[in-house]
Amino acid sequence: MDIAVVTGPAGVVGGAAVRVLSTRFDLVVGLGGPPRRGTPNGVHHHPVDLRDPEAVSRALAEYGADVRLVVHTAAHPAHPTAGPPGAFDPAAHTTVALLEAVRAHCPDAVFALDSAIDVYGDLSRGLPLVEAPTRWELDPVHRWHDHGVDESVPLGRADRSLPALSLLAADLAAQDHGRRHGLAVGVFRSGPLTSAEHAPPGRHGFVSRLVRDAVRGTPFAIRGHGGKQVRDVLDAADLVEMIWHFYRAPRPGEVYHAGGGRDRGHSVLEVIGEYEHLTGREVRFEYDPEPGYADGRWWLTDTRRFRRHYPAWRPTRGLVDVLAAAHRYWSGFGADGGLDRAPTSEFAGSTLATVRLNRL
Repeated sequence: MDIAVVTGPAGVVGGAAVRVLSTRFDLVVGLGGPPRRGTPNGVHHHPVDLRDPEAVSRALAEYGADVRLVVHTAAHPAHPTAGPPGAFDPAAHTTVALLEAVRAHCPDAVFALDSAIDVYGDLSRGLPLVEAPTRWELDPVHRWHDHGVDESVPLGRADRSLPALSLLAADLAAQDHGRRHGLAVGVFRSGPLTSAEHAPPGRHGFVSRLVRDAVRGTPFAIRGHGGKQVRDVLDAADLVEMIWHFYRAPRPGEVYHAGGGRDRGHSVLEVIGEYEHLTGREVRFEYDPEPGYADGRWWLTDTRRFRRHYPAWRPTRGLVDVLAAAHRYWSGFGADGGLDRAPTSEFAGSTLATVRLNRL
């Protein structure tokens, strides 16, 4: 029997992993956390406290060598705030516990860690950024302008939130276990991830959260940088496909950037403008001029290294596709969700949100 284990099965990445992998493995086991609505057949939820090493070890011992793939998504910080002191511990602690359980009970399994660009802290502080009407943009002469930030960027000195520091420890621990114990570890450092069926707090899934707030008539919170902070958004299912490619032909110890790239990079204001263009409805928002701690102004992801190793992978969904799907979901699964125009791959954008923000 071929088994895939997914931690955090109710999260944005964990939920996508359960949906995708349930059609490709004999059994998918969700560790830690309740099942999500609409969980597919062939998924077993194993309630376990991931902070308890003995409980994690017992859970994996139950499935043993039949475990072929472990996707650890529960290490990802849900919210990029500074956090209380206790926010440091969970990611590093749970990751090491899971790695030790894999080493003891299924050492031949592929281990994929859902890490994040948060490990770099506020990288944009040292970049030559130019303020445009709707976004912050990198100076065109900079080597990262065309394709985004690649894996050569040093971790170095940077402002990091406590959850990000813990995630960095988890990230390094996974790499260390791969080198020291010969585990087939792959680390995927992702930017904002979204899914039409999930609206978690913070930047992680901010596109879906924006649509949720718009449909409900709740003001969407913009924090700092004039709403011009730029991120490239990747659909969670596309990240799972990256992990699938890695599983099929693992390159142990590799660290990859996972994101949508320049073609899928937009500012918060641009996302608001595109949603307004798509639906014909105005998005209410509130602006706090104080940005989140270590929340940078610009990030675009260079995925060329992964695509050189796995040339069959490409992101499949653009911003308009994601917005349209999220709108249909949060509108109550209607046939068209009240869209005023059919979704296209064209990004229209708008400066109306910029004008309204300037009036606040």
